[in-house]
Amino acid sequence: MEEKQMMTNEQLEAELQSLRIKATIAKVLTYGSGAAMIFCFIIAMIPLAIFFIVLALVGGYQLEKNSSRLKKLLSDNVINGVLKEALGDVVEYNPWGRINPGSMVFPFSYNTTSGSDYIKADYNGLRVELGDIELINETEDTDADGNTQKSSITQFKGQWLTCDFGKELAGEVYISEWGKKDRRLMKSNVTMDNEQFSKRFCVRVDNPQEAYYILTPHMMEYILTMADKSGGTVYMSFLRDGRMHVAVKTGRDFFELGKSNTDVGVLRRKFLDELRWFTDIIDTLRVEDTLYKKETNV
Repeated sequence: MEEKQMMTNEQLEAELQSLRIKATIAKVLTYGSGAAMIFCFIIAMIPLAIFFIVLALVGGYQLEKNSSRLKKLLSDNVINGVLKEALGDVVEYNPWGRINPGSMVFPFSYNTTSGSDYIKADYNGLRVELGDIELINETEDTDADGNTQKSSITQFKGQWLTCDFGKELAGEVYISEWGKKDRRLMKSNVTMDNEQFSKRFCVRVDNPQEAYYILTPHMMEYILTMADKSGGTVYMSFLRDGRMHVAVKTGRDFFELGKSNTDVGVLRRKFLDELRWFTDIIDTLRVEDTLYKKETNV
């Protein structure tokens, strides 16, 4: 993957700032017009409501247009180079692609997914996928008159990593960071020796012995340290077929410009830090012998 920076840093920063301002104006227009439309319908001012519908549609179009231009500008001039530095030469990036979630234990249910910033790489010989993901629970209720109302709740917004270690793991273990409310919905079925770890994570296994194989004292201390630096809520699964999944509920997307400085150097460091949190996990865990199933001589 080759970084295609086609303008100076000063030009890039100016263009990023301009697009961000345009996207913000379009967002205000969209949501403001939507609110005004609802109010006009309530007070039966239908012609004015139609006017605000048109304004909301125009604002929505401009928001999508400027957000897409901003994403492509970042991709061509910043993100591709960052990905190459963090993950190596064999990497594919699709700003509008989506990662598929794997097996995980959550304190909530979902039936729909969406996502973006899909990354696929051969990282030091391991197959890796990474991207933004939203896990959504959509419901449909029908009242006594037969009227149907749909609702949608985003249960998870953050990042998902899938790494294939290429070797069978010592077991199948799921760990989920939990709060007091989650404890009513999830129960650990194995007791770990690390009290701090047990207070912070729910551990689910079919065979308790497999948890002790994988979650050694050293491993639990590392996961606690890593979770402290995550900026969100951490969920992990180690699957017997050799795959590891890590999901972090951060409430944000990868490679967001947001309200941050448009300084190109600052953005590159920010994006690298986001990626290296995940690559550090891979680098640390791949050399843990206790993670893998022991070979038996027949």
